[in-house]
Amino acid sequence: MRWTTEEQTAIREHAAVPGISTQDYIRQSAVSRVLDWQRQRDAFREMAQRRGTSVEQLLQQGILTDDTA
Repeated sequence: MRWTTEEQTAIREHAAVPGISTQDYIRQSAVSRVLDWQRQRDAFREMAQRRGTSVEQLLQQGILTDDTA
């Protein structure tokens, strides 16, 4: 994957805060995003199961919304 100059700078600056390498920062960020996605997916599945429906049906019914326009 190629990074723009702005992205490289942002990654270096963010990695410097905890004092880790850019590679460790990228790895930790990727792992964090994956784990967040899995927790969200599992929460949606649990909610759907409690309601006796599927996640897709919940989304189609508009029960779960994204507050962005």
